[in-house]
Amino acid sequence: MASRRLVSLFFVVVIVTSVSGGPNDWLHFGKTVARCSVAVDGPNIIDSSTLAWVADEDPQDPEYFIEFEGATGPVVYDGMVYIYAKYFEPNEEAPTGFDYTKSQVVAYDANSGEMEWTTPIEIAIWDSWSSPSIDIKHDTVLIGSGYKVYALDAQTGTEQWSTQLEKFMVNASVCPATDIVHSRAFITDYDGFGTTGKLYCINLDANEVGNRYEPGEIVWSETIGGTSGDSPSYKDGVVYVGTISGVSSGYGTIYAYDATATTATKIWEKSDPNFDGFCGGLNVTKEGYIYAANYDWDEDGEDNSILCKIDCSDGNVVWITDVERTDSMPVVAGDKIYVSGGFTYDGSRPKVEAYQDLGNSAIKLWETPSNMVVGGWTNQPVYANGKLYVGAIPLDGNYFGSYTELYILDVTLTPSDANFVIDHYDTKECGSNPAVTYDSIYTMGYDGLFKFHQPALLGDVDKDNKIDTYDLYELSDAWLYDGDIGVNRCDLDVDGDVDFIDFCLLANQWREELD
Repeated sequence: MASRRLVSLFFVVVIVTSVSGGPNDWLHFGKTVARCSVAVDGPNIIDSSTLAWVADEDPQDPEYFIEFEGATGPVVYDGMVYIYAKYFEPNEEAPTGFDYTKSQVVAYDANSGEMEWTTPIEIAIWDSWSSPSIDIKHDTVLIGSGYKVYALDAQTGTEQWSTQLEKFMVNASVCPATDIVHSRAFITDYDGFGTTGKLYCINLDANEVGNRYEPGEIVWSETIGGTSGDSPSYKDGVVYVGTISGVSSGYGTIYAYDATATTATKIWEKSDPNFDGFCGGLNVTKEGYIYAANYDWDEDGEDNSILCKIDCSDGNVVWITDVERTDSMPVVAGDKIYVSGGFTYDGSRPKVEAYQDLGNSAIKLWETPSNMVVGGWTNQPVYANGKLYVGAIPLDGNYFGSYTELYILDVTLTPSDANFVIDHYDTKECGSNPAVTYDSIYTMGYDGLFKFHQPALLGDVDKDNKIDTYDLYELSDAWLYDGDIGVNRCDLDVDGDVDFIDFCLLANQWREELD
């Protein structure tokens, strides 16, 4: 009887793990629908020895390099990598022989880098750098481009549905909520200079008893103010979204809506005179706080914008501090916060900044120096076991374009320490919004889609290149850990708990060794 229960428990654990994604998946912009941007671990070498492959051919003509949509980032799911790129059609009268007429989603085999399929979609507007998102429940890739939101079959690229919005989208990524009774997806359109931008709730499930909507049908939409690049975030039945300006105020505003409702049901909204405009996503933590940074157009100089912490339960502001202007989301690991921001204009400069959350206030710990060009306002860093993966913005004036270099920083140190830069890749141009798994990095740039791979074992907690009783001892010591995401290496599925899922992930590699 006991063994039967153990088998049943193992089966349940495996099912739960598959629903939330595997250790080699990076499903959304910022990894999760809560936009946490944290991996369990990752490579510490990025050079020719770890460069697994580069996918650089244009799908329409192999003689040309593929060109991505600005600073977009890849997502990884079930052995495939998905990216958002420009689509060129032949035109003999054009100077290059091609016209940029559409955008496209391209899928690659994650192991080989071979292209699996490509699907043309509406052309991106105003250099939009939206990233794809994965709906595991329906095995689809979700992307907003032009005026339409698309669901493409993840295996074949076949369009499952597309939905026309009232206005086009710029820089915003789709946020699916699939743990509620009827799955929904959320996206914002663009009204950067006005007040009529909207948040849309789109049905994902089949039309059935209790759900009268077809897949792709808009369940509701709500005017939320000035919007640009505002990717919604989701946690526990609530969708959160920021705006440049709110409906009832000229300040940046953050809203919370009931994700399960069939009409727009606002839970709270928060504006503040210090909120100069949110143009990116929100990091929603396990502990129930929102961390957000904004972009101030009105003032020159460094650190002219704000980083804030907001209570998810009621929208109250816990603290506000200065930060470099950015569209990037803060990355939170325990009481540390990392922000990539800035560019070379109006006294700004690209940098990475680190803060410590003291509970009811925050202090800046360090920032990268001016002679170290790293970070940028459109780059989303990734934290993994004391390391920060972040790109370097192009300095040639193409502020909306792909990043040119990739850094790995040891954020347990400070920029003045000799080993602060763990590694730095600038042989070819890449570095845009990396996706990181425990053994691989996927990132894009002018020179293509790159995969860096350093053999590792997910359950190798003590880093001795084998899975044995020492790793099991460490996991046992951390058993039933329930705390911050990203600070306990035994939390193999990066959910803030050490439980049977983590045990099964370790057991799955039992006695494996690296050469």
